[in-house]
Amino acid sequence: TLSQPVPEQRSPTVESRVAIHRHPLHPVAVVYPIACLTLLLPADLAYLWTGDAFWAQVAWWLNLVGLGAGLLAGALGVADMFLIRVARRHVSAWSHFIAAVMLLALAAVGVWLRYPAPAAAGWWALLQSVPTAGMVLVAGWLGGTLSFGHGIGVYGYRGREDGSSSDRALE
Repeated sequence: TLSQPVPEQRSPTVESRVAIHRHPLHPVAVVYPIACLTLLLPADLAYLWTGDAFWAQVAWWLNLVGLGAGLLAGALGVADMFLIRVARRHVSAWSHFIAAVMLLALAAVGVWLRYPAPAAAGWWALLQSVPTAGMVLVAGWLGGTLSFGHGIGVYGYRGREDGSSSDRALE
């Protein structure tokens, strides 16, 4: 029988508390700010290369939607973090939290730089989008460590044979 290899040191998974029918909402919501804030750098580079204001407008909307979606995903993540006791004990949870707050601050700076005339931001926009792309990588890596490495805030796979989970107090 084929089965997924699991290291012996791996802790059992901990189900997300902010979920619809056990489907965790934070991992679903983070894809939108990740996509928008990652595409911000190529849009800024395209504007600087071509000089076409279309790309500055694209960057403005990517930045704005990335910030809005990031605030929603952040609220869902904070709720999960404070509702799952074991999550607060992981250094990677706090590191992910700090990196995500820094990412949202960079996105807010980007919105401020680009408003009201996205094309006027010019090279300053690129100066903002480079560290933003870097922080997307850092926050995403740390979030992935929580989900895939520690099994925190996931779908709720029950790793025990009796079907119970070690952290199900709120059900």
